[in-house]
Amino acid sequence: MGWTKRQIAQLRDRMRQQGRTDDEITDELRVRCGISPLTAYRQLRGWSQVEVAVRYRAQGGGPSLDQASLSRFELWPQEGGRPPQAAQIIALAALYATSPRRLLCPDGLDKLDRHEREVLLRIQAVDKSLATPPGTQPSKFESLPTTNLTFATQERQVAMAAQRAFRFASIAEGNNVGPETIQQLFEEVQRISSLYPRVPLHQVLGDLIEAQNVSFVILEGRQRPTQTRDLYLLSGILSLMLAKASHDLNDPQSAMKQARTAYICADNAEHDGLRLRVRTQQSLMAYWAGWTSEAIRYADLARDLATPRTGSAGVWLLAQSARTASAVGEGEKAIADLRSARELREQIEPDDLDSFGGLMRFAPCRQQYYAAETLIWIPGQESEAEAASLKAIQTYEEASSSESDDWAFGDEAGSRTDLAFARAARGELEGAEEAISPVLELPVEQRVAGVVASAMRVHGVLRSAQYAGNRRAGQVRQAIESYSRTPAASITSGR
Repeated sequence: MGWTKRQIAQLRDRMRQQGRTDDEITDELRVRCGISPLTAYRQLRGWSQVEVAVRYRAQGGGPSLDQASLSRFELWPQEGGRPPQAAQIIALAALYATSPRRLLCPDGLDKLDRHEREVLLRIQAVDKSLATPPGTQPSKFESLPTTNLTFATQERQVAMAAQRAFRFASIAEGNNVGPETIQQLFEEVQRISSLYPRVPLHQVLGDLIEAQNVSFVILEGRQRPTQTRDLYLLSGILSLMLAKASHDLNDPQSAMKQARTAYICADNAEHDGLRLRVRTQQSLMAYWAGWTSEAIRYADLARDLATPRTGSAGVWLLAQSARTASAVGEGEKAIADLRSARELREQIEPDDLDSFGGLMRFAPCRQQYYAAETLIWIPGQESEAEAASLKAIQTYEEASSSESDDWAFGDEAGSRTDLAFARAARGELEGAEEAISPVLELPVEQRVAGVVASAMRVHGVLRSAQYAGNRRAGQVRQAIESYSRTPAASITSGR
């Protein structure tokens, strides 16, 4: 007589209390119950076949699977069984948090179609670390009963499984990339682009690195020419976002390396919109690093691409050129660039990258922030700088309240520090303190390099002669110093 669910659960729980691994438990279940590896892993989780099919569909990353098919897969290679596809085994392995070959007995693997078998063997040869998103430890979940997991942990486990399925699918398709993988990569790039400006970097960095790895793996295989262009475009966007991530962590050298890779990808994709975005990002990073000559050079390299057909990227380039010019004392050029950016905004039509939203779209609220950033450096423009800062803050607050991906916590913080700078420069200490207070309350993970640098500008104004001996100014300076000593990079570096 077969084992009951209760008996299986008792054995599983007893072995977990002994500190046994999932692999040890499933091996014991196979021997004791006389079941297949695929069935044993399902029993380990305590799931029915119907529940597995539902979770499989929710996870994505593999060919379709229903309860009837799973039932026959679990019988394979015995009579009545049916051989699964490699991609289905890969997706199930991600769901069960194990390796694909653990789900098949030796005879089951040997009797698969040669191509399906080679896919699974090729995946097993890949470094196991590639199957796990950076910064995660699936073993932590493997030693716990699923029913004891918190909702947040279960969500993270599902996300990890989806990332593993994403990676496995890209490897499984090998040298013949299918449209499903490219579409999945496209959706992942779009998701990260939309999410990046709105959350702390550590929440997207692992997925961003993983997606870039996947795109590079796929590019090493074979594709149709149209697919190759799409892959270079997506790889370029991912490299551009990793350039920003390196910049946010105050590593300009790594940022520039990623940006150069992004530009090479843009060239191979023959995409002017991406070329323009990369050059603007390079100018931005040089600007914040204090390399003003380089910032100007990068902006000038792409100026001819700033046309209505390259979407909001052209407005971004002109706005970035404006604040770079103002930082080196070229006030007239800066004002002219701001005017050109406003005029171009009226002429543009969104390009394909604007549809990604988030980082890829230069929103009007961000344009307003750049205008404020430009005006704070131009003598006699203090009132205009304050007005522009207030307008930028207002538009960012509106974007935040509507949950728009135009909102960016870093740029809103930059707008507030620009307002504090403008007020402090006019001797309005109380107003400056009011403006910068929300910035100083940001948690460590949101203290990216640009925000910290902006806060230190206000610190510089408060060190000027007009605030000598002012106790209140000293307190604000001290608060800024305390804030700046623990930037977001400290989370990654371990400081």
